[in-house]
Amino acid sequence: MRWTIERPTLGDLDEMGRVHVQVWRQAYAGLMPDEYLARLDPTVGPARWRERITDPASPVSWWLARDEEGIVGMATSGPGRDEDPPVDLELYAINVLSRAHGSGLGDDLLAAAVGDRPAYLWVLEGNDRAIAFYRKHGFEDEGGRKPEPDTGATEIRMVR
Repeated sequence: MRWTIERPTLGDLDEMGRVHVQVWRQAYAGLMPDEYLARLDPTVGPARWRERITDPASPVSWWLARDEEGIVGMATSGPGRDEDPPVDLELYAINVLSRAHGSGLGDDLLAAAVGDRPAYLWVLEGNDRAIAFYRKHGFEDEGGRKPEPDTGATEIRMVR
């Protein structure tokens, strides 16, 4: 599988919304309530992202990966959003479709989003695949815990 990593444009928003929902349904099955995952709306993300992607002053970094079938992954990062960020840079998300798991795409998206800089992230407890991925890249559980806002599922803070 080959892909290109690039900045998204407004023309990518609808597909990004569909991919975002598909990734969540794949990654969080069994970790979040089925009814919540079934109700995810692929139009909600793009409505929020439109302004952020087009604002040249935005400190948020957006990346997407495209292969021969379309968008296969996305990543975002920016200033820490916590009241007590352990470092300045937060990896907000890496979303990769299951068909690209194990391909190295996650590595490339992480490199684009945060490089080798100190960063932190929140990952859903029980998402063993993601936790192992982040550990491989030097992130460690630093003890922070919080409920995921929509479902109450526990999120773990990891720091590098």
